[in-house]
Amino acid sequence: MSRLYTESTHLDLRRPPDSSSAPPAGADAVDERLGSDVAFDGAYERRIRALSSQHWTPVAIAARAARLLTRAGATRILDVGSGAGKFCIVGARATGAAFVGVERRADLVAVARRAALEMGAARATFIHANVEALPFAGFDGFYLYNPFFEHISRHLPLVDRTLERSGRAHRRVVRSIEEKLGALPAPAVVVTYHGFGGQLPPDFSHVGDEPAGNDRLELWIKRP
Repeated sequence: MSRLYTESTHLDLRRPPDSSSAPPAGADAVDERLGSDVAFDGAYERRIRALSSQHWTPVAIAARAARLLTRAGATRILDVGSGAGKFCIVGARATGAAFVGVERRADLVAVARRAALEMGAARATFIHANVEALPFAGFDGFYLYNPFFEHISRHLPLVDRTLERSGRAHRRVVRSIEEKLGALPAPAVVVTYHGFGGQLPPDFSHVGDEPAGNDRLELWIKRP
């Protein structure tokens, strides 16, 4: 497999970012918050902070994943299972793309919206919905941080007790994502962190991967 941090015949990630991935105006106002997970998580209440290390993407990895997506051409990016909004907020501050988070828990959507407002992430928006019912049309980039693992994990701290914990529920929602990605028109870009429990459709090419935290970021592209 090609590695994203080296030269790739598929995608030159060494080139300077264009305007679509440039930091937005006024980014200095929250630079300190984006400097570490401790600083960023200070925007959240104690309960959300306690879940951060297990459920929300670390700041540095979120920024890298967002740049991989935008440099591959994505301009409107969907975070599947956006939780407290960390990836979308970091992505909106680190790039010029629009980020939309879909989350089934209404309380987390409210948390994410408050944090985005506090951090001036105007291009980060959040939808309260079950992703199985959400059309993927209109998005050309997707971020998946193993969003359905809570269905089957016996060790991950639970966000709450509202989620059905079963292999059946996990297989159903993973299959739904596979079908939605398979139906997308090209071009489309996907970045995964810890995977998503399924397989990318065969018309997505694996461009490369790189170490990230305790796993890897992987980049996949569906080309015209």
